[in-house]
Amino acid sequence: MKDTSDFIKQLPGISECQRILKAVAMLDAILMPEWEYRYYSYNAQWDANEQLASMRDGEGDHYFALFNSNGLIFKGYDKTYASLHKHQSGDMLQGVPSVFQTFLEEPAFMMDQTSFCIWNEEEQNKWASTQQLSDESYALLQVLVGGAEYYHAWAQEYYEIELDLKLIQHVFAMKPLNEQLLQALNPELELDELEEDITEIGYQVQEE
Repeated sequence: MKDTSDFIKQLPGISECQRILKAVAMLDAILMPEWEYRYYSYNAQWDANEQLASMRDGEGDHYFALFNSNGLIFKGYDKTYASLHKHQSGDMLQGVPSVFQTFLEEPAFMMDQTSFCIWNEEEQNKWASTQQLSDESYALLQVLVGGAEYYHAWAQEYYEIELDLKLIQHVFAMKPLNEQLLQALNPELELDELEEDITEIGYQVQEE
């Protein structure tokens, strides 16, 4: 295990990461109903006692984050950073605790494309990494530090729309979703159309 970068030291704890990653997945589902064009995703029913967050930009950059009883582990691939620094993916996976072995063996996570790997074990509540990397190597995780304000600025540019920051903050606070909020974010979408996404993400809906 290597000393962590300043960026990793800024990362929130496991439960806070989970809240943020659920929020951005729910917001993406609202702003972009077509799944293949979304950036962030979350599956609260990935496997027994496991939840999965992921990101993909459609151009090769991605990450996968697995939550389970052992804690949280991320592996990501920043194509530009990897090409500039010529990191070997295999080196990025050395030293990962054995409790996360099944994560490393999951074919869907594209372990041959890895430019960073970090984790936070439940019992230790401390971030660790396989390599000492510069802060820029973790650019894909910026939303975990920047929060609602970061997502707000990013989404306006990415989806080319105007968004009310207060609505974004509402979802980041994990407040229940309702028709009024949904219409304010995307007037072309109705709540029942999001039912499958809401269930997959594990987000709360306001009761009638």
